[in-house]
Amino acid sequence: MSSDVAALRTSGLSFDTSEFEVEADLDDNACITQECARRLCEAIDKHGFVIAKHFLSDRECAAGLEVVRTALGDPARERSSFASQTDIRHGRRDFCPLPSTEPVLRFCSLLARRGERVLTEYCSTGWAVLEISTLTSYAGCSHQYLHRDPSGVLCVFVALEDVSPEQGGTVLAPGTHPFIGFHRGYGGKAELFMRLFQLQCNMRIMRYNLRKITRLWRSEQPRISTREFVERVFSKKRDEHQPNIYYFLTRSPNSVFNLSKFGLRTLIRLVQYGKEAARTFRLIQASPKRGAVIIYRSDILHAGPDNRSEHPRYFLNINLARDVIHPEAWHNGYSPHSSLRAKPMTLGELINYR
Repeated sequence: MSSDVAALRTSGLSFDTSEFEVEADLDDNACITQECARRLCEAIDKHGFVIAKHFLSDRECAAGLEVVRTALGDPARERSSFASQTDIRHGRRDFCPLPSTEPVLRFCSLLARRGERVLTEYCSTGWAVLEISTLTSYAGCSHQYLHRDPSGVLCVFVALEDVSPEQGGTVLAPGTHPFIGFHRGYGGKAELFMRLFQLQCNMRIMRYNLRKITRLWRSEQPRISTREFVERVFSKKRDEHQPNIYYFLTRSPNSVFNLSKFGLRTLIRLVQYGKEAARTFRLIQASPKRGAVIIYRSDILHAGPDNRSEHPRYFLNINLARDVIHPEAWHNGYSPHSSLRAKPMTLGELINYR
């Protein structure tokens, strides 16, 4: 186990996801059974996410991986930079929207049909497929801050290869998804505890990133240049997920983590309830095996961790609307391929694609 992984363990991050895993049981049509769908939905409702093990076969994963590698190998492919912009500029991450080609849609249709009983529990078949993309992280990228994505979306991460703890996977905070009346929990302090927990975690993440980036700049592999070091720590270029001291101290528009989050009232609350908030919630890192699928609500507290290995980490990602969405909100919050923008698709159309 690497020293970075050991450091994350001691900071309270758990790599044990057994509590959140459900074995995918398929019927004669290779679809999730009703009983399995019930257990998957029960986990999503309780925790905000679920890990469906053995959702895809090895052969299906190989086909999906070929789709991903074909897209990444295209020099004319489209790129997106909705987050982690500095990592993307320096080749530490790669967010690639996938085109609405037959191989892509055929594979995604297989996923949608198999999980239809779960997906349609949260998403109407008439609502939009917001984005189909690949999420790739490479050695040297920063650990994202704990954050929430825009609400009203169901996210599906597909592991096409085994993901090791060193490669990162994805980090989630179970039970931090908002729902009607959630603020009544924990004696009416649920919302406060979530906010304090997020601040505590992001303080640790900033410290972790600064130490790591400084170490890579000074000596360790992958060595980062002085230019990259400055961009990640002192630059005025917008990036919500770097340990940027300039943005943190100047109370910039960085909406995830900066000095403006630490008002006097918040500091008092941290003293009063910080320990209780830390006991109430926890972080887990999901490093799924090949064929597993992570289904999570977009508004749960989560983060893309850093890749601490020499091997790229690939996820195929499908974002589905859980409600009607305005076109401007769709295009501002997500980065669909131009072919999906030109010809939007609903979940029902994806399920029925042949």
